[in-house]
Amino acid sequence: MTTKILVLLVMLLLSASLAGVAVCEDETDTTGGYTVTPAKDADGDAGIRWVFDTITQGETNWHNKIVSTNINTLNVDLNWGDTTDSLRLRIYTPDSYVLGPYFDNADGAVDGRINLDIYNPGGIAKGTWRYEVYGHSVVGTEDYYI
Repeated sequence: MTTKILVLLVMLLLSASLAGVAVCEDETDTTGGYTVTPAKDADGDAGIRWVFDTITQGETNWHNKIVSTNINTLNVDLNWGDTTDSLRLRIYTPDSYVLGPYFDNADGAVDGRINLDIYNPGGIAKGTWRYEVYGHSVVGTEDYYI
């Protein structure tokens, strides 16, 4: 009986892993060769073009980032600065992986910011990366940049 329970538990964990479920709180996660960790540079990647937007409760906004060069690390920095509101971030890779969902504490701090580094030793997929920003718990309208 114990062996059956252990096998069932391993199967459940494996199926969640294969489904692309990735949750990053204070620990590292890996999906499709991608490792997502809190960003090492607290200021984010200066090479990223920032997009400013607003969001309300239950609204979903989409943003794109085109990767056309050979890089191993991609910084994703969603910053709204208001800890009373909660935004959710999901990242869709060009090679069909879904990373997340991530919330305010995904980078190790509750500060109205989700600042992550996505690393792949074989290289970050070239193409269009899509960022889904969702107003999880927002009072009124929240400004943010990504």
